Amino acid sequence: MFRSASRLFSSASKTRAVETFGSVHNQRKTSPAKVEEKIQVFKHVLHCSFLKNNTFLTLTKVEGDINWAERNPNKSWNDKVLYFLTLPQKICISQSAGSVGFRKAQRGEYEASFQLSSFVFKQMIEKKYLQDSGALEVVVKGFGKGRKAFFDSLKGKEGNGIRDRITKLSDLTPIRFGGNRPAKHRRI
Repeated sequence: MFRSASRLFSSASKTRAVETFGSVHNQRKTSPAKVEEKIQVFKHVLHCSFLKNNTFLTLTKVEGDINWAERNPNKSWNDKVLYFLTLPQKICISQSAGSVGFRKAQRGEYEASFQLSSFVFKQMIEKKYLQDSGALEVVVKGFGKGRKAFFDSLKGKEGNGIRDRITKLSDLTPIRFGGNRPAKHRRI
C-alpha cells in the first residue's frame, strides 16, 4: 500500500513540478526601483547664549533626506511637512568664553565675548561650514554684556563672510511677566 502511494506521489510530482511550493516561492517579484537616500544640509543655526557670567556660541547644521517624500509615498501631506520642519540639528562648533582663554569673572565681560565671536566666525569660514547651504539662522538668548559684543563683531570686519549669509535673526530670551513672587534680592 505504501509503495503504491509513493509511486503515485512521485509520478505526480514529476508531471507538475512547476506548481510546487518551492518553485512558486523562489520566483522573483518585480518591485519598483528604490529611491536612495540623499542627505543635504538645509541650513546652519548659530545659537548664542549670553549669560551674566559667560557666553556660549554653538553652530549646528540641519540636514535631512531630500528624497524622503518619494521614499514614503504613503505618508500624508502633514507628515511630509512635519518631517522637514522637525529635522534634527547636529553640532558643528561649540565654544564658550572659557574655551577661548578667559577665566573666572573675565568670562562675562565684553572683550571675552568679542574675541569668542570673532574666533567662531573665523572657524566657520576656515572649515567652510557655510559652503553647503548659504542659509544661516542666528538665535539669540539672554541679556549679558556679551550680546552687544557679538553684534559689534558681526557688524565689524570679523563678520565679513558671515553677515551676508544670515537669513533669519530671532530672539528667544525668556521674559517673565506675572507669575510667582521672585526670591528676595541678595544684599552685599
